[in-house]
Amino acid sequence: MGEVTYHPVMRKRRGLGSAFLGLFVGLILGFLILSYRLIVSNQQRQQVAIWTSAPSIRSLQTLQAQNIPKLRDDERINSSMSNLVFVGVMTAEKYLDTRAKAVYETWGRELPGRIAFFSSESSTVPENCPDLPLVPLPRVDDTYPPQKKSFMMLQYMWSTFGDRFEWFLRADDDVYVRTDRLETLLRSVDSRRAMYIGQAGRGNSEEFGLLSLEYDENFCMGGPGVVLSRETLRRIVPHIKYCLRHLYTTHEDVELGRCVKKYAGIPCTWSYEVILFLDHDNGKNKLA
Repeated sequence: MGEVTYHPVMRKRRGLGSAFLGLFVGLILGFLILSYRLIVSNQQRQQVAIWTSAPSIRSLQTLQAQNIPKLRDDERINSSMSNLVFVGVMTAEKYLDTRAKAVYETWGRELPGRIAFFSSESSTVPENCPDLPLVPLPRVDDTYPPQKKSFMMLQYMWSTFGDRFEWFLRADDDVYVRTDRLETLLRSVDSRRAMYIGQAGRGNSEEFGLLSLEYDENFCMGGPGVVLSRETLRRIVPHIKYCLRHLYTTHEDVELGRCVKKYAGIPCTWSYEVILFLDHDNGKNKLA
């Protein structure tokens, strides 16, 4: 048999190749570990910052919203035409005399229920609309995205009016609501069931895989408005603190949907009917 000759040059090349491969793999693993730690650390800081300045349930219950239309003591669910839906409009201090005023003076006066505008703690009623029903949320600012404002608004709505209305609508200040069609729809649905109604979404193509949603999960997009039944609000409000502490994205509507799915056990309706009564101003149309 012939002898097999091992060449030093080949052994040297193999050694260098293994070394470079090991170095490359090590760098990749190190980068991935560092990136993961930075992401987790940033999420933890964000979660702590959001909740440490959030108002307590007690402070919201004692908040004096003097401009909200008063309810008679005998007004209860299903007892009158005026307690079908309570609308909470999320706005900002700089929009109170424009967008909020326009909403209040148009479809806001035609509701089969009541409306209030939720803004930052420092907000005051604008001079050009002195009867605007404004709720300045304690220790809430106008920072965008408005996760804290949204959840605190829902908590206030439940603690203050939870026993007075069948439905609760979370709306932006640039939406137009067709109140007649909204009333028709809501009166055709059993408000005693857990319902989460809106225009369903799963994010755009660029956000695919980044919203921490399962393949069969969705959320109601905030722009067109979100309708919650009394039962849904009852289920999620006790867990708002948890939902604020466990935010996975900066999208307020996605996080609300996640909270509703976790604690009410329901997704956003896939019904196309919602566009019949909600018109979202995307910048091309004006509400005023």
